[in-house]
Amino acid sequence: MSPESIEAVAQAATRAFRERRFNDAAAGYERCVAMNPKAPAFHFNLGTAREFGGDLPGAIKAYLSAWNLDPSDGRLALFAGAALAAAGRREDAAILFSLGDDVDPAVRQAKDRPDFDSEIRRRSETADRVMRELFTNLHEDSVAEFERRLPDSGDGPPPDLSRVRRAIWALTHARPFSYRAKKQQPTLLYMPDLPATPIFARERLPWAGAVEAATEAVREEYVEALRQGAAMSPYVDPKTRAPIWHALRGNMDWSSLHLYKMAQETPLAQHFPRTLEALAAAEIVRIDGKPVELFFSRLRPGTHIPPHFGGSNNRITIHLPLIVPGECSIRVGDEFHAWREGELFAFDDSFEHEAWNHADSDRVVLIFESPHPDLSAVERQCVEFAIERRGQWLRERAVPAE
Repeated sequence: MSPESIEAVAQAATRAFRERRFNDAAAGYERCVAMNPKAPAFHFNLGTAREFGGDLPGAIKAYLSAWNLDPSDGRLALFAGAALAAAGRREDAAILFSLGDDVDPAVRQAKDRPDFDSEIRRRSETADRVMRELFTNLHEDSVAEFERRLPDSGDGPPPDLSRVRRAIWALTHARPFSYRAKKQQPTLLYMPDLPATPIFARERLPWAGAVEAATEAVREEYVEALRQGAAMSPYVDPKTRAPIWHALRGNMDWSSLHLYKMAQETPLAQHFPRTLEALAAAEIVRIDGKPVELFFSRLRPGTHIPPHFGGSNNRITIHLPLIVPGECSIRVGDEFHAWREGELFAFDDSFEHEAWNHADSDRVVLIFESPHPDLSAVERQCVEFAIERRGQWLRERAVPAE
């Protein structure tokens, strides 16, 4: 059949849909799908016709077919997820909504946009509600599972994990909450019961001296790596959308050299044996024995990192200053600090912070994460367990069967 014939069938089906003859519309779109089964738009239109016609299972099947054909279109996940939620398949709905949210933030944000179609806003409200419900329950279930796995403490009371249980995943928490401390707003994980400390005295870190003693060796490896051709990368991803990063997006003025990223070793790590040896004694946040993050951060002269918030307050950020040419400083909350070569600087990056290099050459620091010093060992294990469970759910999610 010629493309014109397909177009005529589609136009007739669309006309029937607008006239609320949903069964006729569905029959027309079914013909379009038969003619061109690889077109996600026909499957999507078939899904809407079936849904408005009261055939929810048929709608789900069509929406999922559309999404499988084009998993880059968040709208398809939004409609598929809403239909699954209406059918009582809440976790399957959360999977579709989260997959859609990965490719298009409008899946959850459209609800707040009056310029969007009311049907889109309604489904977006459902997406936000379902995702918050699932992830909040997932966190609570993870803490409970961790507690069940703890060995019997004998006659003593079990460890107190209430601070972890009350932790809040800021973007997906199911209940209203507010930040307690001035200028502290972690964007991902918030433990409101932890003491709010912007900057930590190095004395809080018993291993600080051992790391500081290796400053010269670490600096030499960094300089040698650059001499051998190691390439720095822009710290702010060119695809970053947030307006505050506009000036630094893809810009080498703030660049990095990663040895570990997202708990994955980079090829560069093997060229830094003394650096890794120096950090062996440090308390570093690790997954499967690998640092979650370990990198050199370079700030060129005249560069300003704008005020922003880090992701969580259960971890603190550690700087080992390697090259500090002059007037280079950082503000954390309301406190200011000037880096000094070879002196560890520890801070909670969930507080608003910004940094400057007013010198005439590069500032370089080694950066890694350490557990919050006020967390007990078992609390640290529990929160990392909950984080891993969340990551596992995201890794293992798969588009549900029709």
